[in-house]
Amino acid sequence: MPLKIPFNSSRSKSGSKTKGKSSASNRGRGKGKATSNRGRSAPQTQPETVSVGWWDALSDERKLDVVGAIMAVVGLATILILFSAQRSAVTESMMSILSRTFGWGIYILPVGLIVMGLWLILRRIETLPPLTLERGTGVVVLFLWILTAIHSYYAPPELSEQAAMEGLGGGYIGSLFHRFLFNNLGFAGAIVALLAWLLIALAMTFDIEVQDLFQWFGPLTARLRTLLARRKSQTSPQSMEEAEVASNGFTPLHRPEPVVNEPPPTGTPVTTVKSAEAVINWQLPDVKDILDAGSAPEVNEEFIQQRARLIQETLASFGAPVQVVEINRGPSITQFGVEPLFVETRSGRTKVRVSKIASLADDLALALAAPRIRIQAPVPGHSYVGIEVPNEEMTLVALRDIIESEPFQRNKHSLKFALGRDVTGHPIGTTLENMPHLLIAGTTGSGKSVCVNSILTCLLLHNTPEELRLILVDPKRVELTGYNGVPHLLAPVVVEIERVVGALQWVTREMDRRYHLFAQIGARNITDYNARMKLQGQKKLPFLIIVIDELADLMM
Repeated sequence: MPLKIPFNSSRSKSGSKTKGKSSASNRGRGKGKATSNRGRSAPQTQPETVSVGWWDALSDERKLDVVGAIMAVVGLATILILFSAQRSAVTESMMSILSRTFGWGIYILPVGLIVMGLWLILRRIETLPPLTLERGTGVVVLFLWILTAIHSYYAPPELSEQAAMEGLGGGYIGSLFHRFLFNNLGFAGAIVALLAWLLIALAMTFDIEVQDLFQWFGPLTARLRTLLARRKSQTSPQSMEEAEVASNGFTPLHRPEPVVNEPPPTGTPVTTVKSAEAVINWQLPDVKDILDAGSAPEVNEEFIQQRARLIQETLASFGAPVQVVEINRGPSITQFGVEPLFVETRSGRTKVRVSKIASLADDLALALAAPRIRIQAPVPGHSYVGIEVPNEEMTLVALRDIIESEPFQRNKHSLKFALGRDVTGHPIGTTLENMPHLLIAGTTGSGKSVCVNSILTCLLLHNTPEELRLILVDPKRVELTGYNGVPHLLAPVVVEIERVVGALQWVTREMDRRYHLFAQIGARNITDYNARMKLQGQKKLPFLIIVIDELADLMM
């Protein structure tokens, strides 16, 4: 029996096949599209650029230079306008405001601005005193005191405000302080407050203690006494006999009367008086007569700038861009102060980490062809990282240059000594009062003996034998024997090891004796003891310093 197949079945199968093919092809197209979409990279979004102002781009050192230049220019412009014969309406109104505000201090203000501006610009010069916040505050306080003192001298308290409106005296600022002091404290209290104000302002401005402001009073008083005594001796009246002889026109001859030595009566015991010890007035030698001055080092600026550019390029190639903002050349090392810059990251604009710069020390040494470099991150007191690179040639540091430097001269301790210069070329000095037990160690040829001789030279130049006594021990007989004959020595230089123990035992006995003396008068140390002895007019104790060369030989 024949099978009856529906006519639409084949069509439906073919349709189903066609649909399957079309769906498969659609799937294939979809896969192809997905694959093509996956292969095609998405467009990257550019990070927004952050604009940094020119002031924020400057380092702290450059900002101080700009502030100093602006202060100097403003002060110079104020002086020119102040003494100008013809003024515009703007300058006339400006001078009127300044005159009412500062009064006669308008002539002091521009000079102070110029001085402070130049001080900021030239602050790196060693001969100038360092410009600190304390000194700047002291200058401002001193200027306000001058305005108050001028106004107090010119006008009474009831006419103070009227004088300020006319631009006289110390202006509105001087009038404000003037009325506050005299209305609240009275005349006597205001004078005392002004004197205390002046002392505080001078101490802050010159960075000295208040008691040091009166060091000139003692020598001035002694000189006035000498002048008065000399004038009194010159104008003393003559004796009656001399006046009578002089009136006759004769000059008397002063003949000494004969001295008759009468023998002592019999039975009287004869006493002998021991002659006093000879008093020696020691005088310290001049540094210029003892030490030679150092020569100025030759600086190859082009080579230093080339190294600075090489440091910037090397760090930038490792993804740590920096900018060299300061270069300090020392006797053996040059310090490059670098400030980290910004880098673009996914999270935005960030600054280079200091730790990343410190980790590239070996790469910098290779690029600079230096045996070693040291990275100080950060430099204390500055906002940059210090990269210290050894110089090609070391510069000789003269001891006289360190002693004559301003920081060393400001040190008033009697046991001060010079050590040398730091990596930035500034002189370094300290005192034995801060380090009573000092051990100098180092390899052979590192400069231990030079350091010991420098310390002894400084001590001998600034102390007399009445103030300092030395005990020197030199088992090698070659380092310290040249000091034999110096009056500061308690004994010749000890060179025999057997005698060292006896010398140190004597030192311990002397130390115990001094402790007993301190306890008797209640002194804490030798400085306190000598200050009390000076007030009583008694003899002071000298400092006692023991220097031992080659301590290891004595310990073995």
